[in-house]
Amino acid sequence: MRQTALIVEDDPGTRHVLSSTLSAAGIDCIFAETGAAMWRQMDEKPDVIILDLSLPDADGLELLRQLRQTSEVPVLIHSTRSDEIERIIGIEIGADDFLPKPCNMRELLARTRSLLRRTQRATATRGEMRRLHFGDWMLDPASRELTLAGGKPTPLGVSGFALLLAFLEHPFEALSREQLSRVLKREYIPYDRIIDVHVSQIRRILGKQADGSHFIKTLRSQGYVFIAQVDAVT
Repeated sequence: MRQTALIVEDDPGTRHVLSSTLSAAGIDCIFAETGAAMWRQMDEKPDVIILDLSLPDADGLELLRQLRQTSEVPVLIHSTRSDEIERIIGIEIGADDFLPKPCNMRELLARTRSLLRRTQRATATRGEMRRLHFGDWMLDPASRELTLAGGKPTPLGVSGFALLLAFLEHPFEALSREQLSRVLKREYIPYDRIIDVHVSQIRRILGKQADGSHFIKTLRSQGYVFIAQVDAVT
């Protein structure tokens, strides 16, 4: 089945390059030049969104914040606003990846395919895995929902879900940043903080355990380790 990318970009030249690259790889493209148009195109149920942050009628970060209230569709930010603060904020509020303009189109295609594969994998596992319980939390791999006891599902995003699932499948086991990069199908680049930002986001969502410790502990020069009992339940 062919998949569809929603390109939210007001520059016609960039739209053309992106659509040519993705279409040649068998990914259909639909377009939105404004934030208002993006919401209309969401009715087409795109499989991934490539989002520019500087749009004529809206700020891309605010669009992303609003999107994450209703949708878990993978989002790759592609923007000239690419300093470290923008990257961190983008990931923290729900982006799955971030590439600055200009970038190598082969890399953008690889990152887009990675997000699509993660979504396909998550869909394929529905009904195959039991829910995972830790502390007062429950992660349901079938629905990709993280729920606090007695509460509503908490949005994780595709990347956040993939990383948390990896931690829950390997509790009390050190996972390096390189291993976690492979979970996200990303090339491991030393000093790239994308993994760290995602882990910080997961930590903030989960809060602390009853003893005051975080669920995920940083291991200096090694990576991270999940330090809570995980039980698989029906």
